[in-house]
Amino acid sequence: SLISVRDFFYISNLLSMMRIGLIPLIFYSIIYRYQLATLAIGGLIILSDALDGYFARRLNQHTNLGKILDPIADKAAIGAVILALILFGRDFPLWAFGIVIIRDILIVFANIVLFRRTQIIARSDRWGKSTTFFLSTALILYVLEDQIAILSSLPLYILCVSLVFSLVSIWRYTRRLFHILQQNEPHHKKST
Repeated sequence: SLISVRDFFYISNLLSMMRIGLIPLIFYSIIYRYQLATLAIGGLIILSDALDGYFARRLNQHTNLGKILDPIADKAAIGAVILALILFGRDFPLWAFGIVIIRDILIVFANIVLFRRTQIIARSDRWGKSTTFFLSTALILYVLEDQIAILSSLPLYILCVSLVFSLVSIWRYTRRLFHILQQNEPHHKKST
């Protein structure tokens, strides 16, 4: 089957579910400017993102559930942090939020199309992971901006680096999507 009950108890998937559970807490901590709590929760989110991939590889626990949970956790966490920064007066550019949201919608939509056509769920590549890393770093710096005056335009520079990675990842993802669809087209025609 596509997803089994056992998949929910793999360490890698438990870490992804924990990451999803931390999202309301980090949103709340940013709104009320609890800097230490924000950094601690943000650190846990980043650490769990690194560890779930590590455990999936180390313990050979690659599952369809993990392929679904991991990107959902990443996108939801990043989206919640950006939304909190924008809604509560931080200096996060709206245009960057637009790029991040459009990218995420495109990737989710493309994965739905891919799965419906081929029963394959595409995994994030190193460009997607790099986007998440630089975007997470930029968001931490935006959270700390009030406390560390020396940061000045550093958060924006790192944000722009993350957006370059984001655009490359969209291009690579689109190429991979068409490649997978082309490879599976004969099979798809036979089964219809």
